[in-house]
Amino acid sequence: MSKQKVVVTGGAGFLGSHVVGQLLDDGHAVVVLDDFSNGKEAHLATVEGHPNLQIIHGDITRRADVKTAFAGCDWVIHLAVLDLRQSIKEPERVNQVIVDGTMNCLAVARENQMQLFLNCSSSEAYGSAAYVPMDEKHPLHPETPYAAAKVAQDMYVYSYGRTYGLPWTTIRPFNMYGPNSHWQGFRGELIPKMIVRAMNKQPLVLFGDGEQTRDFLYVEEAASAVIDVAKNPDSLGRTMNFCTGKETSVRQIAEIICQQFGLDPATAIEKQAARPGDVMRHLGDNRVFQEIVGYAPQIEIEEGIVKTIQWLQSLPFSPEELLSQEVLRSWE
Repeated sequence: MSKQKVVVTGGAGFLGSHVVGQLLDDGHAVVVLDDFSNGKEAHLATVEGHPNLQIIHGDITRRADVKTAFAGCDWVIHLAVLDLRQSIKEPERVNQVIVDGTMNCLAVARENQMQLFLNCSSSEAYGSAAYVPMDEKHPLHPETPYAAAKVAQDMYVYSYGRTYGLPWTTIRPFNMYGPNSHWQGFRGELIPKMIVRAMNKQPLVLFGDGEQTRDFLYVEEAASAVIDVAKNPDSLGRTMNFCTGKETSVRQIAEIICQQFGLDPATAIEKQAARPGDVMRHLGDNRVFQEIVGYAPQIEIEEGIVKTIQWLQSLPFSPEELLSQEVLRSWE
């Protein structure tokens, strides 16, 4: 296929940085639009100076920034977001970025007659499983302000396709983890936070009973899926999950990490009060993606956790410095 010029909103973020690297490896020209509130310049260090990369420090809630970044681009891969834990503390700000920012991106994509609006949703839109595996027809029951905003984002993308003919696809990845994930502050995520605590022989904390389950997805596979969906014309006008179809409890994650660090789960794992709005069960159905794109994720959770440990250990911080940046109950 011909090479495209692709704008990636949130391109310095967790998923975005992997998408950008893979797009450049595929020979595409890439424009990153990121305000670097979640994203980091370090995430793009391996592609810094690439002749096909342009980085724009900007905010999707400002229409002028979106127009600048989208100019001359063929596709938008829309990943910019603020996270779930921040939405518990600052629901209005998270809604502004996810909903109002998406509206800006859709309006400019329509004005520019872009060839594709690839929308990245979230499995959080489903809420706790009403049935498993959760396919694309599962009811949308958002349990946090973040999830509600993501539902609105998805509906606006769909509506721009129906009303204005904007070519769109929505991919709904399940729970991602891996390199460039956040352990710091209120953006801290389950797996990297537990690894950092294990590195420092601090308790691995379960919020609630630890029996909450997730369908964990290694981020590099999610990035490949985003790009493969964008390249596949049969995905147009479709919403599809990307997930492993395997269920792992939060307690099992803690036990795997304990094993990697030689810790005794009986003494290394402790419980605290549950997080507000926590989804109790997630197990996805990947069949639509497999039918259209042709594959399923291959990295098992144990292998992915080892890769994530290796990444954290490679960072230019001591274990103590990593721990100093972690906030345990990050939504409070």
